[in-house]
Amino acid sequence: MDFVGARWWKFDFHTHSPASFDYGRGDKGVRDSITPRDWLIGYIEKGIECVAVTDHNTGDWIDKLKEEAAKLSQEGYTIHVFPGVEVTANSNIHVLGIFDPSATSADINSVIGACKFRGTKGDSDSVAEESAENVVKEIVLGGGVAIPAHIDMKAGLCQQTSSHTIRQVCDHANAVEIIFPDQERNDAPLSKYLNLGVDLPSVIGSDAHLPTQVGRAYTWVKMSSPSIEGLKLALVDGSSSLIRSNDENANPNRASNTLLRSVTVEKAKYAGRSSPLTIQFNPWLNSIIGGRGSGKSSVLEFIRIGMDRARDIYELTDDNEIRRSLDSFMKISRSRDSEGVMLDETRISCIYTRDDVWYRLTWDRGSNDVAIDRYDGESWVREEGAAHSRFPIKIFSQKQIFNLAKNPNTLLRLIDESSTVDFQQWKMDWSEKKSHFQTLCSQRRELESRLSNKSVLLGQLSDVEQKIKTIEKSGHRSILTNFQEFRSKRVEIEQYEADIERFKVQIANAVNSMQKPQLELSRLNLELGMELEVKTRLQQLDSSASSFRNEVENAVERMERELTSFKEWYESSEFNTAHVAVNTSYKELIERLQSEGIESPSDYERLIGQKEEITQSLNELKQIEAQIGELRSSIDSAYWDLIECRKRLSKNRLAFLKENLTENPSIKVNLEPLSDTSNLESSFRSKLGRQDSAFSSEIYDSDRECGFLYSLNQRITSESSNSNQLEMDSCFSRVHDFKEQLFNFNSGEVEGTKLGKRFIDFMSQLPAQTFDEMTTWFPDDKLSIKFSDGKRFKDVSQGSAGQKASAILSFLLSYGTEPLVLDQPEDDLDNGLISSLIVTKIQENKSERQIIVVTHNPNIVVNGDSEFVVALEDRGEIHSIASGALQEEDVRKNVCEIMEGGELALQRRYKRMFNTLKTG
Repeated sequence: MDFVGARWWKFDFHTHSPASFDYGRGDKGVRDSITPRDWLIGYIEKGIECVAVTDHNTGDWIDKLKEEAAKLSQEGYTIHVFPGVEVTANSNIHVLGIFDPSATSADINSVIGACKFRGTKGDSDSVAEESAENVVKEIVLGGGVAIPAHIDMKAGLCQQTSSHTIRQVCDHANAVEIIFPDQERNDAPLSKYLNLGVDLPSVIGSDAHLPTQVGRAYTWVKMSSPSIEGLKLALVDGSSSLIRSNDENANPNRASNTLLRSVTVEKAKYAGRSSPLTIQFNPWLNSIIGGRGSGKSSVLEFIRIGMDRARDIYELTDDNEIRRSLDSFMKISRSRDSEGVMLDETRISCIYTRDDVWYRLTWDRGSNDVAIDRYDGESWVREEGAAHSRFPIKIFSQKQIFNLAKNPNTLLRLIDESSTVDFQQWKMDWSEKKSHFQTLCSQRRELESRLSNKSVLLGQLSDVEQKIKTIEKSGHRSILTNFQEFRSKRVEIEQYEADIERFKVQIANAVNSMQKPQLELSRLNLELGMELEVKTRLQQLDSSASSFRNEVENAVERMERELTSFKEWYESSEFNTAHVAVNTSYKELIERLQSEGIESPSDYERLIGQKEEITQSLNELKQIEAQIGELRSSIDSAYWDLIECRKRLSKNRLAFLKENLTENPSIKVNLEPLSDTSNLESSFRSKLGRQDSAFSSEIYDSDRECGFLYSLNQRITSESSNSNQLEMDSCFSRVHDFKEQLFNFNSGEVEGTKLGKRFIDFMSQLPAQTFDEMTTWFPDDKLSIKFSDGKRFKDVSQGSAGQKASAILSFLLSYGTEPLVLDQPEDDLDNGLISSLIVTKIQENKSERQIIVVTHNPNIVVNGDSEFVVALEDRGEIHSIASGALQEEDVRKNVCEIMEGGELALQRRYKRMFNTLKTG
């Protein structure tokens, strides 16, 4: 795991090598056969990264192990050797001494000598002349950390009968090794130590004397890099930097799968001009500090732009102060004194990892777009997509936090970005269902427009049938009927005859237009038997092709003869003779009817054709009516699908609040479905197509408390407050009833509101598509936030600026795994709130999400246990003067010098080491 700043290292505080006589527990073969490499590999295989070599009263294997560790490091293994010793003090008390990795065997043996150990090196039974207290002092004086070993076991500090002696040793020790920390009974050896109330950190090691015992116990230690100073600071820090293996539930190095690794600024007005400014980040808490004008808040804006989150700000209105501030920041500066931070060639790059895949997001002033590249292991490969949706990150300045406090409903957008709500996926689903609904409505209207001709067709049919009846009443119905029947049959016969004629002509034309391929055999060598055989077969094929063409031509001639024969036969056929007779009778009838004064008797044939056409059209309309019925059912189903989809959004929001904020003691966040009033009128008017203030008395007037939307909101609010919010059917039913009343506007009343004539006339002139849009309209949900003042919960609108900010910060720090960037969140908060809210929440959340804080408050940096600190300074452009973990001297120095109260914060936290920290 390659990160800047501090992380957790798996540390074995107590180990033995063959330099200890009792290594192998009597099995001399193990002691003689194991090599330094084998010994180290055993710890590497157990995931141990730091190992304190603490042999009994000797440091003889230290140099061997260090030399072998250096070789293993070149092979890609990670193991850090901390030279040490287990000194047997007077009274047979074992004390661990652990020193910096730079120490040697000679250094360890020198400390052993200072403890006046004159026995055999490696022998645990021989004792030093110095007491345990003095042994501890000698170890500390030599630059190491002193840890009384296994104090609750044999040869441990608690075997002392004098509590005074135990206290004297603990007063100078850096920590204690406790094997069984749960022994709280009064007669347990550990009780002698516990009863003293000594505030020493507890560690544990494997005390391995056999390869099989390696890894059985260890301690996680938070350090920037393995060093004695890092270890000392972790021991002073205690529980926030130490985790015993028996207390371990999971790897403390776990981090969010989405991380911002770095931001690089090139060629900006105040950053990256002479060389690129790159700031790296740790997976947990990162603190950016600096004096006024050092550019620390600019870093947040560079991240915002590079991560394509400027679009969040541009969703605000043009006159919003936060948007105007970003506009000013984004301008290209043309002179030293002009506003703007950008130059024509400014470029911002962010390195972001998701599920261990590396991405580079690059924004440049020329295109004003963010390009995405993915690292494939060898090079950066361009990818498509929108950076703001693909790479989640939350960025908030202090002004944004204050702006959110003014209108809590704006927090809905943040809730919607969560995986629980997954608003983007919901929006796609909603758009699909809405489009389907509107398409069905459009299809229904198109079909209904065709139905408008039905009455006309029915009238035409009635007229035609009446005329036919008039003609048929002449008493010659049989002649007319026979004529009609023979005529329809003759049409079919003549049609088929014409089709055959056309078929014959097409084949004849095809045969005449196609030439048989010519056989060309000049390339064949006929002297070769196999090629002569090919010639013979090709000639047979050519002959067959010629025969085929002749057969087709003969078939066409036969078809011509058959067609001629059919025509000659048909002319004299019994059927045609009967048809001629019927036709003659029909003509004679027409002449007689005309002579008798019957008007248009020759129209009978035409009327019969009209009747058939009209009847066919009416049959088609019957099918359309059936389709409309099916569409109405589909439209109803699509509408209820829309309701369920919209209901799902509210349910997901409620699920998010239950999942993330139910147990929050600082704030209460409630969601009332469909109850928002801030956007109620404008969202409705956008569907209505009337964004002005017309018809306010009918639609919505909050001052006068009138309008059908006002009444609707009152009823919905009553429903949501009197029922289980998860059961929101009644709220949606109320909105459905409202729409039915609205679409029945001619009744003159909606939700108890009387409608004026002008409004009714306006509604009457609306296109049908507008009613479709209104059908898909729903009020938004209402979010309310209450904060605790220590006595009771109050609405956030009643709080001071600090209380409002604390409520919003508590909300922001209560959920999410994506990186969170905050700019000076402590503004408007007193130190009590900073400690109880920000510091506590950061400590609770940083293992689950990466946090980057721009701050001038040392308590956030120090008490928040920042894993990485970046100190900035303005040297004509933004410059990093120090970066690293708090254990690093230049970082602590800048915390003290830059941050007001920084020295005090460090002193309070590291009180036992503060003098050492100040002098380095």
